[in-house]
Amino acid sequence: MSQSKHEPSNPNQSPSWMRHVRRVGLLTFLSRILGLIRDMGMAATFGNGPLLDAFTLAFRIPNMSRRLFGEGALTTAFLPRYVVVLEEDKSKAEQLASAVLFFLIVTLSLVTLLGYIVLGLFYQTNLLGESSRLLLVMAGALLPYVLLICVTAQLCAMLHAQGYFSIPATVPILLNLIWILAIWFITPYYTAPQTQVYIVIGAILLGGGLQLLLPAMHLYLQGFRVRWKTREQFREARKVFRDMLPIVFGLSITQVNSICDGTLAWWFALPEQGSWITPGSASALYYGQRMYQFPLGIFGIALGTVLFARLTHHVKTNQLDSVKQDVQFGLSFVLIIGLPASAGMILLAYPIAETLLQRGQFDAFDTQQTTQTIIAYGTAIWSYLGITLLQRVFYAMGDVKTPLRIGLATVALNLLLNIPLMIWLGGKGLAYATAIAAVVQFIYLWAALKRHLPISFSSANMKLLSKLIASSIMMTLAIWLLLQWLPDTELKRWQAVQLLFLISVAVVVYGFSLKILQVEELNEILGFSKKPTILTQQEDLDANRKNP
Repeated sequence: MSQSKHEPSNPNQSPSWMRHVRRVGLLTFLSRILGLIRDMGMAATFGNGPLLDAFTLAFRIPNMSRRLFGEGALTTAFLPRYVVVLEEDKSKAEQLASAVLFFLIVTLSLVTLLGYIVLGLFYQTNLLGESSRLLLVMAGALLPYVLLICVTAQLCAMLHAQGYFSIPATVPILLNLIWILAIWFITPYYTAPQTQVYIVIGAILLGGGLQLLLPAMHLYLQGFRVRWKTREQFREARKVFRDMLPIVFGLSITQVNSICDGTLAWWFALPEQGSWITPGSASALYYGQRMYQFPLGIFGIALGTVLFARLTHHVKTNQLDSVKQDVQFGLSFVLIIGLPASAGMILLAYPIAETLLQRGQFDAFDTQQTTQTIIAYGTAIWSYLGITLLQRVFYAMGDVKTPLRIGLATVALNLLLNIPLMIWLGGKGLAYATAIAAVVQFIYLWAALKRHLPISFSSANMKLLSKLIASSIMMTLAIWLLLQWLPDTELKRWQAVQLLFLISVAVVVYGFSLKILQVEELNEILGFSKKPTILTQQEDLDANRKNP
């Protein structure tokens, strides 16, 4: 396969692997901006209520498949084997990829068929009550998207192995563009809310088809062809799937917890259950998750995608010192981004919800409801980022059991906290349960990793942490003072200007504070570093090993 001059075939041969992180982060940022525009349209069209509650719950399963396969599990299980085979023989690599693709299509087709049978049984027997019928219909309509997005993820994993990160990062942009077109320009011609929501579902399926087409065309142009030849590659494909199962669950913990949150919020808001919590709580949780996933998606996905390829290379070549340096820098990245992101999300929760969502059917009460879930989820952004990093380290080292074991304990903890916190705090209590579980998961993952690698939270780490906390406090004080000073306004234009101003001030104050405190890792992340750093020194060492 020919190689682009702009994207090397191996991310570890790049002058700086952070260049890939920045590129993926930029494309992910564009995707998240488009995602916010689509959410604004959904909020204005439907508001928080039973219809959007049902849709958000129905969309969680295919959306979880996208995050698991498109942003982690399949790449994590498939990439190490594919990299090794690709370096040895391109033809065998194509055979392995073809075999995995075959198993994936067959497995997901059977899962989709089983899903239709289960949904049909629930619909015919009315086991979940009359209010659940719309949910079941929408879930059935969205099931094909699971197959489309998972096959797309397989193709994107192949591109990652070859050092192509931009095309996979562009894939989510296509879905958002089609969704925006449907919600902003097509649904206004229809007045029935159910018709409008089915138009959105049709757009999601169309977007899934286009998402599949983009990496498929790129691979074809690079010379990839489907090959069905050796039984050995089919055996390798079965190994990939066996390895993938625990990885899927390990990476799905946050998503499983979110589905538990949404399901409980939907169920206990139904009239048949006595409306224990306010209707619209499931929608508020969905929007709260969308908001905290904005920084998580930009930085967590970018870091996890590129760092995993680098970690895998260093583990396979037995470069333990390089693995330790990768982990240390990854942890610094998590703290530099995660701490201010959590503080900023808590402070700006109301302006974000009011500016982006309050319009049309989304009223002031919906804004308050969503603000509370944004604050709850926002408390743990740093831990969500840390979990993404630490899980990739374990998987690169070939350990899938430790994240799985810790993940099971985390799910149990979340379920244990859900009911009492929901009774005490209402819908936002479900979000706090997930946040607490995420913090515990991060702490246990770090403690477990220390038993695998000779790493520790050194005095240098403590010094960095103290600088980051000080900078975050300075940022928090600046934003709090501005919030007291800025006037209230009902004009969306001025709300948007104020929100952008607040975010800009937060970034400038935080960045200036880091500069004053001489946090050199920030320059490396931004690509401004001119003097040798841990990472650039390590890259030189890697290059010397390849070219003695």
